[in-house]
Amino acid sequence: MKRSYLATLFLSILTLLASQAFASPPPPQFVQFSPSATMGALYYPDPDIYPNPHIAVLAAHRDGNFMSHISTQEFPKRGIVAMGMNPRCQNNEALCAPWENNALDIKQGVEYLRKLPGITKVILLGHSGGGPTMSFYQAVAENGLAYCQDPKRLMKCGDKHADLPPADGLVLFDSHPSNGVNAVRSLNPSVTNDADIIEHNALPKIDSTLDPYNPANGYNPDGVSHYSDDFKDKYFRAQSARMNKLIDIAQNKLKQIEAGTYKYPDDDAFIVPRGDQTRLLSMDLSIDKSSLKPAKLLKNDGSIEDCCIVSSVRPTVLEPKANEAFRGGTLFLTLKSFLSVRAIRSTQSMTDVDWCSSNNSAPCSLQKVSVPLLVVAMGGHYFIRDSEISYEAAASKDKDFIVIEGAVHGGTPCKDCMPKGQKYDGRYDNAVKNHFDYVAKWINARF
Repeated sequence: MKRSYLATLFLSILTLLASQAFASPPPPQFVQFSPSATMGALYYPDPDIYPNPHIAVLAAHRDGNFMSHISTQEFPKRGIVAMGMNPRCQNNEALCAPWENNALDIKQGVEYLRKLPGITKVILLGHSGGGPTMSFYQAVAENGLAYCQDPKRLMKCGDKHADLPPADGLVLFDSHPSNGVNAVRSLNPSVTNDADIIEHNALPKIDSTLDPYNPANGYNPDGVSHYSDDFKDKYFRAQSARMNKLIDIAQNKLKQIEAGTYKYPDDDAFIVPRGDQTRLLSMDLSIDKSSLKPAKLLKNDGSIEDCCIVSSVRPTVLEPKANEAFRGGTLFLTLKSFLSVRAIRSTQSMTDVDWCSSNNSAPCSLQKVSVPLLVVAMGGHYFIRDSEISYEAAASKDKDFIVIEGAVHGGTPCKDCMPKGQKYDGRYDNAVKNHFDYVAKWINARF
């Protein structure tokens, strides 16, 4: 009986220890900010494993719902508090009028996290469109209104942006450089009559020599397209020309509003047909295929290759009908949201961009950011070169750049990134673990 009792006691102790070691983390806490559309979800690590967390990460986008973002699931597993935040224009880019006001939402998130018991450091995480958002916030926090009210900007911030509390570090998660750059690179430049479309609801007139879906220009409906260097340069310059014309139209209308001579006193709809889904690099994989300089590649086995040019393994994306559609192919914005979110000046959409013509520009903002910076690009997507541009522009003395092998834009394994005819074989299965292990190690080493 004594032996049976001891065995039972031993098993009970093991069960108790196991339940403590592998207990589930607490459920997320809902946090309401102002205005009412601004909200967050706060995630803590398991208190039995990480009883005293002192670092918090704030993740947000320009208009996306980040309350269950992948980072909110992964950071608590590694002892870091995480908040996923929705800005005031969540799920509706037209409400970003102006986009600069999202920084007022981020301010509330930073202040909230700093007041949590035990939290000593707050890190901003910008995924995709969150990259320009978080970079802009930190640039204004470190430099004040002079940064975001620069006369060069298409739209400027308001005086409420004074005294933003700076964060302690910044992580860019497959961030694009600017929503305006995304927009100009996605415009169909074959449209030649935007003024008539906007003023008179005219049908788009198409220049077939600039049509990216014209086989005569190099389009392949069955696989990878191959456009000539001459066509690509002509195309990219035409994209910039169309964007600059749209900016001129929007600015002229806004000047009329400010003068009190427009039909509305505040804003107006701004609709751009064939304004999306014609990113040439989605069809021709030679465009922005890789980093320009050797970069670190975090491989699936956890090793880091730090010697070579890193190339994307992304597949082609073929959606020729999406560009013609209202949903997906049309920008449905207002004058102010267009100018603050989707507009940037350039002369060649890929290589000659006026980064500081817009506040929505990570390469411009990062020139004014001093805190430690980690730039992470996904190897199964097309932001490797863009991430490198942001990294190179950054003024931070402590900065790092790494590419996650075979990860899609959302960070998960790219199961379509396989040689033609081959099925996915698990070669990128560790993408999520490797990514967040690296980021957590980077954060803990500094903070």
